[in-house]
Amino acid sequence: MINIMKNTYVLFRKNKEFIYLITIQPVVIFLLMSLLLPYTTVHNIVVSMDSNSKAAERIVENLEKLEGVKIQRVDAEKIKEKLFGGNAELAIVITDAQGGGLPNVSLVSAKDSEIESAVELCVSENLSKLSSGEDASDQKTEEIVSVNGVKKKWISISNSLAFMIFKTLTAGNLLGALIIQERRNRMKDRILLSGTKKSSYLLGMAIVYFIFMTLGSILFYAVGLLLRFDFGMRSSLGFLFMLFVSNLLSVSIYIFFAAFLKKEDALGFVGTFILMPMSLFSGVLFPFRFMPQTMQKIGSLFPQRWIALGIEKMQKSGEITSGYWEAFMVIALSIVLFVIGMTCESSQNKKRKRRIKTNE
Repeated sequence: MINIMKNTYVLFRKNKEFIYLITIQPVVIFLLMSLLLPYTTVHNIVVSMDSNSKAAERIVENLEKLEGVKIQRVDAEKIKEKLFGGNAELAIVITDAQGGGLPNVSLVSAKDSEIESAVELCVSENLSKLSSGEDASDQKTEEIVSVNGVKKKWISISNSLAFMIFKTLTAGNLLGALIIQERRNRMKDRILLSGTKKSSYLLGMAIVYFIFMTLGSILFYAVGLLLRFDFGMRSSLGFLFMLFVSNLLSVSIYIFFAAFLKKEDALGFVGTFILMPMSLFSGVLFPFRFMPQTMQKIGSLFPQRWIALGIEKMQKSGEITSGYWEAFMVIALSIVLFVIGMTCESSQNKKRKRRIKTNE
């Protein structure tokens, strides 16, 4: 297997186009997507205020000061329309309390919202200050708060996350093309005649290709750190780990399909008609939480969704270990696909040898 790895490395190194496609091009594309994709991290909240009290107005004013939140005031009858139409992810209803006093504030959401707890905390703090007679909008200048200095982040990685997963999974196309090409020109048969095992042949090529892919992922991660990308998690190494897992799945996917396809051009079918629909159901073009329940159930069966969900769990908890189950499922699927691809490749070799003997 070591010789296979050396030969594959030399073959890839001589191909300058390969080095560019597997390392430089993904970094450039991901940077452009991060800048140009029209996704936003601003959370839309609608407020229905059936109260003329100053306390209610103070609560809304302080909510408007929250970073990353956009407040829209609407009538009560339009709340359902905004929530179910996807134009808002959270609604706040403020009404006067019976007998006077502080207003009643209730939060309404059609689905789980990542900002609900933060908004609820903000509202409760404002009500607490108002109940104690303190103006919630006042900021006492004599109070000095010391915090750890943190550099401001620039671009959220969530802008290009879904596209990045799709692009990473299709990056194994060149490996599949090489396997098919060596099978067609009988190079593989000559290698196996030298005593190399079929498993060593595929595993050696897969390892070298995986190493090149991980180098591209590390390069993108390093650029992201340099440009202060917001990975949305306490330890951004969790994001890099999930990229490695995606690379492993990509290699296994194309080894699997290369065992069944006879021409390199047919690999384009894999990305266009198999991986793309799977990615659509997994939330590539549309936020997963806003998709219909049926589409969400279908998308939850695909590995693209597992990868994205693992990253989302890390972002919410701040712990790398929180996405271990999703990572395990992707790795297990990769092993299954690789074993099936290796088995089918071996069976095709036997059929080819029988045909050659018959023709002779």
